[in-house]
Amino acid sequence: MNKLLTERIPASLTGPCLAIGSLTVFAPLIEGGTTQLPVLIIRLILLLGLGGWLLVGLCRSTLSIPRTGLWWPIAALLGWSGFSLMWSPYTSVSLQWFLSLLLYAVFFLMILLTADRERRLQGFLFLILLMGIFEGGLGIIQYLWSGEPRAKGTFFNPNFFSTYETVSALLAISLLWFGGEYGKIGKPFLIVTATISGTAVILAQSRGGAAAFLIAITAVGYFKYGKSTLFLLLILILGTILFPNPLKQRVMDVGKQDPYAYTRIEIWEDATKRLRDHPMGIGLGMYKYASFQYRFPIEDAIVRYGKRAETAHNEYLQLAVELGIAGLAFFLLSIAVWTTEITRTWKTDLPQQSRGQLVGLCAGVLASIVHATVDSVFHEPALVLLLILEGGLAVALGKQVYGTQAKPWCFSPSYHVTRVILILVALGAMAYLAIQPAAAWLLVNQGNNAQAEHDTVSAMKWYRYASMVDPGATAVRDGLARLCIQRFSETGAPEWLEQAASEMAVAMALNPLDGRLPYRLGTIYLLQAEQPAWAAHKISLTAQATQAFEKSISVDPFSPFGYFELSKLYRGKGDRTSAQQLLEQAITYEPNFIPARVALMDLAREIGHTDVASMQLTAIQTIRWKFQDWTLTSMEQQFLGIQPPKP
Repeated sequence: MNKLLTERIPASLTGPCLAIGSLTVFAPLIEGGTTQLPVLIIRLILLLGLGGWLLVGLCRSTLSIPRTGLWWPIAALLGWSGFSLMWSPYTSVSLQWFLSLLLYAVFFLMILLTADRERRLQGFLFLILLMGIFEGGLGIIQYLWSGEPRAKGTFFNPNFFSTYETVSALLAISLLWFGGEYGKIGKPFLIVTATISGTAVILAQSRGGAAAFLIAITAVGYFKYGKSTLFLLLILILGTILFPNPLKQRVMDVGKQDPYAYTRIEIWEDATKRLRDHPMGIGLGMYKYASFQYRFPIEDAIVRYGKRAETAHNEYLQLAVELGIAGLAFFLLSIAVWTTEITRTWKTDLPQQSRGQLVGLCAGVLASIVHATVDSVFHEPALVLLLILEGGLAVALGKQVYGTQAKPWCFSPSYHVTRVILILVALGAMAYLAIQPAAAWLLVNQGNNAQAEHDTVSAMKWYRYASMVDPGATAVRDGLARLCIQRFSETGAPEWLEQAASEMAVAMALNPLDGRLPYRLGTIYLLQAEQPAWAAHKISLTAQATQAFEKSISVDPFSPFGYFELSKLYRGKGDRTSAQQLLEQAITYEPNFIPARVALMDLAREIGHTDVASMQLTAIQTIRWKFQDWTLTSMEQQFLGIQPPKP
């Protein structure tokens, strides 16, 4: 076996080269690689590439790691991320994000291993440009002939599509401006790529993407033509402002079309507050889950605190919130070390064509990290892989310049079956972690299909399979609890409520940050207390419901539902004062929550405060009159008392 691997398998086919090429092509094809299936495939490709490199290297008794100063800040960032798992409130999710970070580091290693000669580097550049033409052409077709308001290619978000096309356009423009021997086909190919990708950036109508493009293209021009490029930037900005184009129109219309379009300042202030509260970080991937305690108001909306910032719309702030100041420092240190290495390469006697390649790659990196200041660029796998690819190729180009001066770290582990088994076990464990969420998602989909066909028994079966595959998934437990309640509605058997409460309690334990879960648990306890079979336990069930609603309020203090349900329990005990205080707190946060105002009106009438009751009635009538012509969502109907409260 050792001889076969040594003599028959070319180095380019042992994993890394194929993995990089396939990921560059595949990653953006399914919604930018964000959904469960593409994420699984991306992870498995990286694991196969890593496994191939390790096993072949072990059989050849030679493992080499390209030497670069970047490994130290990368190792520090990964180490701190792993350490943060200790205080993450939702370990299952944090572990998945940690796996993603590890595999991104593996991808960087593969690039340095593979792009060790000029021909391979040029091949990867060609692949980036080719994908830019494909995505850009698709986006242009969508906008011109398919009726899409914004070009988006295979991405679900036009903003991310804009970043992808910006990288391609910058690379093509840089190669053209710096010149080189591209042959008869090469130069027209670059012109076509720059034209298609540049047009796609405009048709994507991304404000952040356009700003990143302008900054990066100015940098390219500066390194080629000097300070006169600032005049080019001025012309581009004036042209965008003065002449009609889709980007200009979107900037003008966005406030009318989306009332939440200009809330990024509030979101960033919210993120800063989270960082002050948790300077060591709240846990990897926890920004979304901690958003219940950090809602921000939208004035003139029916549901004032209905919006939760599930991302910071600034990747550096989000990184700081999740991994703390130390995590952000390690990440910024990585960028600084990378910049230092690239600067050292730039100062060497590079050929003009290599300078064009280096500037084009660095401009793509610059565009990505600039756009990351206003959008969730680092949460899009296709964009992260492209960023690492360009950054890694820039480092690899420097290594080609230095030649033998940049000797790799070499290890000579002897071939042994035990080592092979250990590698396979480690890869198998990572593959299991990668497969878990995707397999659970597929099983849940089967359960949802069965539920749509009113087959609750089969739906529960699929959900139970999902809970066994991924026992740490809160959504699966929540879904099981809902199905148990549905079975209770169908059969009237009270034991289903007990199972529902058990599943919801597990969900709460898995993710204590979600304020909806204790609220739902409280409603289950109340439903149990109403059943004759549980009459002997009514007092204890009511007490458990009270605790659950109190927990809901502490986790999600801006939602009026917990206050409303808890006030009903206090009112049932005869404690009108506590009930009134809870209801008043509810309408302090949500003044349009009519069920609380109705309850306050009834309380005022009970104690003879007719003036207060009249005031609440007037407020109710005013609210309903104000929003009478609105098209209401289900949540807004609950707020206006058209539907019973049930978040």
